[in-house]
Amino acid sequence: MGTGYVARSGNRSDACLVACAYRIILLMSQDKVGRYEWLNRRSACRNQRLEVFFDTVRTGDGVTVSDFMVVRPLIRTTGNVCGVCILPEVDGKIGLMRVYRHQLNEEVWQAPAGFVEVNEAPADTALRELQEETPVRCMPDRVEPLGLYLPDAGLIDGYVALFVARESVLSSDHSGTDREIGVGGLHFFDGTALKRLVMSSSDVGGSTLVACLRVLSGP
Repeated sequence: MGTGYVARSGNRSDACLVACAYRIILLMSQDKVGRYEWLNRRSACRNQRLEVFFDTVRTGDGVTVSDFMVVRPLIRTTGNVCGVCILPEVDGKIGLMRVYRHQLNEEVWQAPAGFVEVNEAPADTALRELQEETPVRCMPDRVEPLGLYLPDAGLIDGYVALFVARESVLSSDHSGTDREIGVGGLHFFDGTALKRLVMSSSDVGGSTLVACLRVLSGP
């Protein structure tokens, strides 16, 4: 259709308009097919951080789905950020912890991470988690954002903000450091070792993995 139109009219701009209009219509139709109609929601359980819902929805092609699980963090900031993950950088190396995770019944590699608190900016949360979980200290102006990460787009209603703590130092003063159950000490990796770890290991936490890849791909 587009080629014939150009040959008859000789007006390339008109052909472009037709092509753009067709593209918009196509995208709109795809958008309608992809969206679900929300019918009802029931709360299954909650704690101080999360609430689990089961939704009943109708898909774009008319199929009704019951018990569509949604996990909603109770505290979120602007931009739907519910948590943070921060990579400590000391002497040009990135620090990761071995953390036992009950759900998996095994240890994984993970950076300091946690939930945001009420009226707390994600960068402030990141600094707090860094101090609570490690002896690493960083100046606030050296906390560099690495963007957002969707931990599970099909389940969790919220984003994780990623950061790297540049030019940090190891402090001998561990006051304020809250050693959580199952959290081991820091292990530091240079760029080559970090790349080898994240590209070959299956036991790196999701937000930690994405943060590491963004640091490795940076300038």
